[in-house]
Amino acid sequence: MFIHVLGSAAGGGFPQWNCNCANCDGFRKGTLNAKARTQSSIAVSEDGEHWILFNASPDIRAQLAAFDAMQPARALRDTGIDAIVLMDSQVDHTTGLLSLREGLPMDVWCTEQVHEDLSGGFPLFTMLKHWNGGLNWQRIEASEQVPFSVPCAPSIELTAIPLLSNAPPYSPRRDNPHP
Repeated sequence: MFIHVLGSAAGGGFPQWNCNCANCDGFRKGTLNAKARTQSSIAVSEDGEHWILFNASPDIRAQLAAFDAMQPARALRDTGIDAIVLMDSQVDHTTGLLSLREGLPMDVWCTEQVHEDLSGGFPLFTMLKHWNGGLNWQRIEASEQVPFSVPCAPSIELTAIPLLSNAPPYSPRRDNPHP
């Protein structure tokens, strides 16, 4: 199995564009020995050629450009991304889907709650259906007892572990957290 960290920073990246904390300020002034980081996303592959993208951050273009395996150049239009798994429906994990629109259709694996949020309050699924067939929703269960796999990496078993956290502001589940 291959795992490539595309980004490891929180929303806004590091340094965050509007933050003057000691770390962000120190980085900008050159007094902090650190590296700039893009927002959180990883890519996983069984064979090093066909990749599952976990989350699609707003930084997706820079992340893909920095990882050669994502542009294998096998055809005029090509990508190493064979599937996308969304961990939640937060803006920081989903707005990169808009940048990926030229590569659609694409299979997107997520829970029913995430799909609802991204079809209603923040309608990415609805908007992107206008590009080459859009996003093909593949339902997953948030359950430690129900693992799933993605066709491009059938030997990798994935588990969507339910977490207790607050939904984004556009979700009907906002301020009513449940797994």
